[in-house]
Amino acid sequence: MIQRVQSVYLFFSVISMALMLVFPIAKLIGPGEISYEYLFYGITTAGDQGEVVLSSIPLACLLAAIPLVSLTTLFLFRYRILQIRLCVFNILLMIGALILTWYYTYLAGKTLNVEALFSFPAIMPLVAAILSYLAFRGIRRDELLIRSVDRIR
Repeated sequence: MIQRVQSVYLFFSVISMALMLVFPIAKLIGPGEISYEYLFYGITTAGDQGEVVLSSIPLACLLAAIPLVSLTTLFLFRYRILQIRLCVFNILLMIGALILTWYYTYLAGKTLNVEALFSFPAIMPLVAAILSYLAFRGIRRDELLIRSVDRIR
């Protein structure tokens, strides 16, 4: 399982999306030293208490589902066609996560009158999508190799 290069790509995809659940996506700075943190579940006030100002539950569900789908895809190494479909589905989920991240940042900018300073987890869906695409190519190459060997028999 882990000796295949696509398994390594899927594993790093899981890790990169899990980082998004741990670290803040952006820091939002408003007028008069008001600052907020954009976490995966919403925009909170900066500080110890961290009250949720703007909730982003759909993004939280999406960001929780993406590593689970990648991990499931990683362990379905015997079912290459299903792996290919799950990779494509996961790439679509990652694109949706990028769009939702941008949307909630835009919404916060409009409602709270803040400016966003993105941190490194903001690009993790893009990195994970590239890794999933590379895994997709590797799985597809394996499937084509298996089919060509079956034709020779």
